[in-house]
Amino acid sequence: MEKSDQYIAKRLKWKADKHDLPSEYSRYYEILSDGQKEQFSKFLKEQNIGIPTLVFTHPKNENWTILGTRKILWYGNGKSESLSYADIKEIKPHSFDSLKKAKEAIDNSMPKSEWNELTLTEKNDVKRNIYANKGQDFFAMWNIIRMAWQLNVN
Repeated sequence: MEKSDQYIAKRLKWKADKHDLPSEYSRYYEILSDGQKEQFSKFLKEQNIGIPTLVFTHPKNENWTILGTRKILWYGNGKSESLSYADIKEIKPHSFDSLKKAKEAIDNSMPKSEWNELTLTEKNDVKRNIYANKGQDFFAMWNIIRMAWQLNVN
């Protein structure tokens, strides 16, 4: 069964609702102001992300992530990038390459409530980092991306 952009957008919103979104730093794209949409428009024109559905921002910098129905589009460190869900090989928090590294981070320096960076590994093993506000927004984004990934590869 081919899943339409409209079907995937509805699923993304359904999953967002399950995680109590929107929040202070996450929004449904469709309810952004015209000015906010205009700020994102130049980035969206360059990419074919499908229907832009959710926007995650970071409170301490200009980093943001937009989840579309076909791709993830993000801005960080002065540049924008995108990645198709179908091209994702692996999803992990904070570049933890192993469970041991994740456990060390939790035990020593970085509790899960502080995680705000998700590492996506492409099928060609290139790693990409995307951002959301720590805590609820981060874990919601992680779960929504996992669902979109599964919808796009199955």
